[in-house]
Amino acid sequence: MKRDKEANRPGPRALASYIDPAWRMRSRGDSGVQRALHGLLGPLLEQRRIAVTTDGSTLIITCSEPACATELRFLQRDIRKTLSAAGYPAIERVRVAISAPGTAAEATGAPPAERTIPPAARRALRAAASGIADSRLSDALRRLAHAGAGNG
Repeated sequence: MKRDKEANRPGPRALASYIDPAWRMRSRGDSGVQRALHGLLGPLLEQRRIAVTTDGSTLIITCSEPACATELRFLQRDIRKTLSAAGYPAIERVRVAISAPGTAAEATGAPPAERTIPPAARRALRAAASGIADSRLSDALRRLAHAGAGNG
């Protein structure tokens, strides 16, 4: 009898039931849009370095790295063209945002990007540094070549 009583008792409500459905839809990623962008943004999506969602006519791409955000801002036109060709002409704008540390775009456990510079590139950096009159710029290129050698 006690078991029947416990079975009928309502359990805790799911967290999602407290969130307005409009906000739940906004935060949910669109797998079709992700598939459409795979050719253009595949490595970033596979490594979970970016998160993609839609809000009406706006595609929102969040990432935790400022360099990644800059790259995505330069690709906005190509992203819109790709989505339009894939059957998403209603997406008229692309918004790139940098997420706060510890959010979903960063806390995915993706391996860090490889930060080594190939030997040929290090040689090219040193050669370029030797031909530059600006001492600050040439020193920066030498430091970059040296830093790339230490990580490999």
